[in-house]
Amino acid sequence: MSSRAIATALARAWRDAGTSVLFGVPGGGANLDVVGAAAEEGIRFVLAHDETAAGIMASTHGLLTGTAGAAVVTRGPGVTAAATGLAQATLDRAPLVLVSDTVPQRSAPRVPHQRLDEQAMTRPIAKWSGSLGTEDPAGVAAAAIDLARRGPAGGVHLAMDPTAPGSPPPPTTVDPAVDEGATGRAAAMMARAERPVVLVGVAAADHPGLADALVSTGLPVLCTYQAKGAVPDSRSAGLFTGGVLERPLLDRADLVLAVGVDPVELIPARWPHGAPVVMLHPEPVDGSWFGEPQIVVGPLTTTLPTVLAGASHRWEPDTAENARHGALDTLETGGGAFGPHDVVREVARASSRSTTLTVDAGAHMLVAMPLWEATAPRQVLISNGLATMGFSLPAAVGAALARPGSPVVCFVGDGGLGMTLAELETVVRLDLDLTVVVFNDGALSLIEIKQTDGQGDADAVRYGPTDFAAIASGTGMRAVAVEGRQALRDELDQVRAGPRLIDARISPDGYAHVLAATRG
Repeated sequence: MSSRAIATALARAWRDAGTSVLFGVPGGGANLDVVGAAAEEGIRFVLAHDETAAGIMASTHGLLTGTAGAAVVTRGPGVTAAATGLAQATLDRAPLVLVSDTVPQRSAPRVPHQRLDEQAMTRPIAKWSGSLGTEDPAGVAAAAIDLARRGPAGGVHLAMDPTAPGSPPPPTTVDPAVDEGATGRAAAMMARAERPVVLVGVAAADHPGLADALVSTGLPVLCTYQAKGAVPDSRSAGLFTGGVLERPLLDRADLVLAVGVDPVELIPARWPHGAPVVMLHPEPVDGSWFGEPQIVVGPLTTTLPTVLAGASHRWEPDTAENARHGALDTLETGGGAFGPHDVVREVARASSRSTTLTVDAGAHMLVAMPLWEATAPRQVLISNGLATMGFSLPAAVGAALARPGSPVVCFVGDGGLGMTLAELETVVRLDLDLTVVVFNDGALSLIEIKQTDGQGDADAVRYGPTDFAAIASGTGMRAVAVEGRQALRDELDQVRAGPRLIDARISPDGYAHVLAATRG
């Protein structure tokens, strides 16, 4: 079987599963066959500059469209460069099928050039890694796509080899039966509780009717970063990260109900609260982060109504609102120099309710996540499982293509943008309605705050001055540098659409306070 025939089987499997865009960096040969076969099946190809960026674009596009993201790279350095994108999809629970070619099995004994054990390399960072060969490529591809989408979603890797049979299809999973005994125990715990607090996590973010079901109980609800907006921020009690910002509310709780919370979302801190925990999750989950919780596995459409049926409480009517505003007040720094709070508030003020926001890892995320108001799930996107820098710009590209007609804002630090600068040209080439906002303070600010004696000097965490506006202008993008709130407001108030970069020259002075308020 030719590589083109295998590529055609793969492309048709993507098409049948609803995938409409393929991202990648081809290197010739079999991976270009994938690009050509995809085009024949009506799948658009988007050329990225970097393989990890292509993977993040693809998994974000898959997450927002309910399909499996598709990415293609070449052998050797293509696969190694794609590793972070594959790991991001897996740990952030986003569906991705990453396809590479490989040194063919037939010639591998005499061709050491670019020869790697790609499956051994990718297996630890993927849900599954296998070979796509001459035996049933359509079945293997379809099963790989299904596995990438099935909860918890994640990355799957396929290495194309037209000289070998290939792997058998990846295993299918069976939805677990609901444990009626565990469900009954959880419902009884909820019925006895007087001050339950609900946590909502990534596995519940898209659960239909979740917000109305929870808000109607009157219970205060905290959402993780990746579930932000599952209960609209205006109706929630704020964010849950495992840090200290939410402790005043949780310290008053006599039961914690964690709905779809995946421990991969939470910071590696000790669970400090004494209240018992009930976890509802659609798949088996490790609950040890919470100590010894009561775990109920099964579809939330069944377990959540049962557990909530007898819920009552003695919370004051304004508990959620007071908790949310109290947390926001704690993050205030007292004004002063032009800082991240000013940037987030001005961009949010100028943005429409249909805007999708992507947020990179770094100190600015500690300000952006609580201050930006989300009204729906998946409206704010962040890498929280892998927590990787370099996420937000490629994610913004994937989001803009998944939601045409809706604006996208990308929040990124100077460190994260430095990793993905070339993708500014991708934004311009695709003519996306995407505003990149750079929090430019010339440092890895979050790391600088954590730095202690004996961990290097300023050279370990600080960059030289970088004119990101000038760099973006060189790609043909509209770009401005701003050094104050009024200049930022003036730029944002210009009616416009399309690619734009705002180089916000901020002071990092408030970050130490924000980190202490958030994480302790």
